[in-house]
This record gives sequence, C-alpha cells and structure tokens, in this order.
Amino acid sequence: MFDIIKIGFKTSLILFVFLGILLVLGQLVGLIIVNGQFMIAVYDVLSPLTFILSAIAAILGFLLNYIKKEDNEEVEY
Repeated sequence: MFDIIKIGFKTSLILFVFLGILLVLGQLVGLIIVNGQFMIAVYDVLSPLTFILSAIAAILGFLLNYIKKEDNEEVEY
C-alpha cells in the first residue's frame, strides 16, 4: 500500500509541476504577444487538471506520513 501511494504521489507531483510550468509559460507567451484571450485560454485549458493533480499530490503526501512500511524499515522518499 505504501509503495502504491508513493508512486501516485511522485507521479502527480511531477505532472502538476510540469503542467504548472506550462501554464506559466503559456501566460508569459500571451503577455509577450499581447493577447489576453490566449492567456485566458491557456488558463482555462491547463488550470483544472493542474489544480486537481496538485490536490491529489497534497492528499497522498499527507497520507504517506501516516502509513508505515510493512517491514518497519527506514522510509526513503
């Protein structure tokens, strides 16, 4: 169970950071080309999935602190 949650945490963390970077870069491009509609479209497309993944990462990270490894070894994140 611990390993499954750890994999889910790492995956959601990587994906939401990547999508967050794309979101900021997309808005930066919209700012450079002075196109407000492009900035809004980038936000509308990327933000829901980015925010959902960040919430999943937060919940799984919180759970990792409370779930112990079955063999009582040192936990390496």
